[in-house]
Amino acid sequence: MKLQHIVILLLLLMIIITAGCVQPSPPQSSRTPPTNVSTASPAPSGTWTFVVFGDSRDNTKDTLTGVSPYTNLIAIAIAAEKPDLVMYTGDLVSGWIISNASPVATDYKVQFKNWMDAVAPIHNYTSGKGTPLYVVRGNHEDGPKQTVMPLLDAYRESAAADMPLNGPPGEERLTYSFTWKGAKFIALDEYFPHNDLKETVNQTWVDQELISDTRPFTFVFGHTPAYLLEDDPEDRGYDLAVHPALRDIFWDSLVKNHVTAYISGHTHLYARGVKDGLQQVVTGNGGAMGHSLNQSAVDPALTIEYPVSEADNTGNDVGYLLVTVNETAGIISAIQNIYQTDTKEWRTGDQFTLSHSGAVISNTNVP
Repeated sequence: MKLQHIVILLLLLMIIITAGCVQPSPPQSSRTPPTNVSTASPAPSGTWTFVVFGDSRDNTKDTLTGVSPYTNLIAIAIAAEKPDLVMYTGDLVSGWIISNASPVATDYKVQFKNWMDAVAPIHNYTSGKGTPLYVVRGNHEDGPKQTVMPLLDAYRESAAADMPLNGPPGEERLTYSFTWKGAKFIALDEYFPHNDLKETVNQTWVDQELISDTRPFTFVFGHTPAYLLEDDPEDRGYDLAVHPALRDIFWDSLVKNHVTAYISGHTHLYARGVKDGLQQVVTGNGGAMGHSLNQSAVDPALTIEYPVSEADNTGNDVGYLLVTVNETAGIISAIQNIYQTDTKEWRTGDQFTLSHSGAVISNTNVP
């Protein structure tokens, strides 16, 4: 063998030996993350989240927008939670209850545009990107006779334009249902006339939805509480309690079919109560401030579980409810996040855990 061939072989042998002494880079997942990145553990397998909020109308009758100035702040906080979807329980805008001195007094399309701009951190209506956002209509999207159709048309053409079309005839985009993984969501319009009565639901449709395409978890949404938290003369005539017999039939159907929770807004506060083992969760503190819970005004049929004291819920609180669905364990865990407008600080409020059928497993705030 020639000398040059021997040299080449020796060089190749050295390269192979050197390469074998170099360890491969560790996989990306095992590297130490930069110090500015969260190292929180990932969510357990089989879990996902959704957020609920509602009532973001502006309380000022001379409002220039029709939307609470806190709506965008809440939307930014919700977006940071990175939920799988968001439910909104009505009264997006001031609607018809605005002083004629306001430039948006009857310009409902502009009011809804202002709302869609405010919630853009959650869902961008222009691009269609972001978290799925499902809405139901409140009484401020209904209103006195002379405003009903203009308001309804503007609502359907804007915030509700992409809502499901599977509701009863005439209620397309208003009343609907959809499924998400192991849960079924039923969204109810309580202002479309049913047998010439508003403040009701389409009970035949509800009953059918409760027994069709069932999932382990069922969440029912509407604008108003089924059982009142206050007796405010200004709000009378806009809630399910106007027709107590029909309301009770509705509630009994939810209980019979083991609904996980009924969630609403309308009253401008957060409160949670139980009747017949079913939770009523009111998330009406999405920016329209002004109400605090008066226990003596609560419907005696409802047992309040939160707030446990007047200090837990005040007219200065706005916020949202974060719900984690654990399909593996068959439970939901919920945390109320509150922004105190006087101190400009976020804090945690109500915390509770329910089984998929609505039974209370833990209730952090109840003594």
